[in-house]
Amino acid sequence: MVEKAHAIAYWLLPERAARELFSRKIRDLAGQFDAPLFEPHATVFIAPENSRAPLAVLRDLGQVNVELTIHSIRFSKNFTKTLFVQFETNSALQQLGDAIWKASGARNRYLIDPHLSLLYAKLPPETKQRLADKIRLPFHEVCFTSICAMRCIRPTTTAIEVEQWKLLAP
Repeated sequence: MVEKAHAIAYWLLPERAARELFSRKIRDLAGQFDAPLFEPHATVFIAPENSRAPLAVLRDLGQVNVELTIHSIRFSKNFTKTLFVQFETNSALQQLGDAIWKASGARNRYLIDPHLSLLYAKLPPETKQRLADKIRLPFHEVCFTSICAMRCIRPTTTAIEVEQWKLLAP
C-alpha cells in the first residue's frame, strides 16, 4: 500500500483559448468514461503541505508567461496520466520550477515532466491507445499565462481524491 499525504501542487494554466479547448476535451472524455472533471493544467512543482504559504509563494513569482511546445499525445498506467499531452521541457519552465522551489522553502527539487492530462480513468491499454491516436490539436504550442496552488492528495489514484482537490491560491 502506498502512503498518501497532502501536498501543494503549483499548476500552470493555459491561456483562455487553449484552456477552453482542453476543458471541452476533458469534459467530453470524462462524460464518455464516467471520469472526474478537472481544470486543464501543467504541474510545475509539488511542495509538502507544511511549506511556505502558497499565496506568498505566488506573490514572489509575479506574472508568469511560459510557452510550451507539444511533443505528442501519450498515455500511461498512472491514474493522473491516463491520457495526456506531453510537452517539451525548456529553460523558462525549469527556471519557474526552481523559483517556486526556492520561494516555497521545500527541501527537495521537483523533476518537471511537462504534460497536461486529458483524462483520469482506469482503462485498458488498447482503449488508451485508440484515444491517443484520435486526438488532434489545432496548435503546436501552448502559452501558459497564470499559475495557481492546489491542495491535493499525493499520489492521487481515484476520482474521489480528484474531487477533494482544493484551490489554495489563485
